[in-house]
Amino acid sequence: MWQFALDLLFPVLCQDCGREGRYLCLECAANLPADEPRCIACGKPSLLGRIHDDCRTREWALTGVLVAASYDAEVVRDLIWQMKYNSVASIADHLAELLVDHLVKNDLVDYFSAATVIAVPLHKTRRRERGFNQAELLATKFAARLGLQHYPEALKKINNTKPQAKLKREERMKNVEGLFAGEAIPSLEQRKIILIDDVTTTGATLNECAKVLKTQNPSEIWGLVVARN
Repeated sequence: MWQFALDLLFPVLCQDCGREGRYLCLECAANLPADEPRCIACGKPSLLGRIHDDCRTREWALTGVLVAASYDAEVVRDLIWQMKYNSVASIADHLAELLVDHLVKNDLVDYFSAATVIAVPLHKTRRRERGFNQAELLATKFAARLGLQHYPEALKKINNTKPQAKLKREERMKNVEGLFAGEAIPSLEQRKIILIDDVTTTGATLNECAKVLKTQNPSEIWGLVVARN
């Protein structure tokens, strides 16, 4: 009854076209501009976002980064901001759909059919302030939709560092060094891993998480994000 009354007073509207019912309607989701696949190491075009062989040094534990939508789309930026800073956790449903759709459009569902899904962790202080870890929400919903193995809280963030958004590339890489640890990592021997976050810029956070996971000898570690800033 209360939910019905709230829906009448504050209807959920598509943040792009204003249509009632969803924060991102299916039509607007289908028309979102794609992000050009690029190597996260050098920024040049690459197949699906795989890191070029020439760019692969010991610094990079990631196989590549898959990006579901373009950050140039205002609605994508708005939805991510609303989810994180206005605590609209239900937006994660729609953003997780974008992650699934990206795999479908690129014929990657079968490729990742036996993958393990893990989220980039949030420090406990930041999580307490926000009430949830947006990456974990996305990972939970994404894994459920595809029936994939999912290990919640497999990683933990040791220190509450300053936000990456305010830092330059070199500072971002330095800021996350040694920042993550395994909390409850199962055997990932020769498994593909999908490491989920909402946004990436330099790939520093994803890669630092991948370094921890690489100790379990997985076959590949792919970042999967809603958008790249």
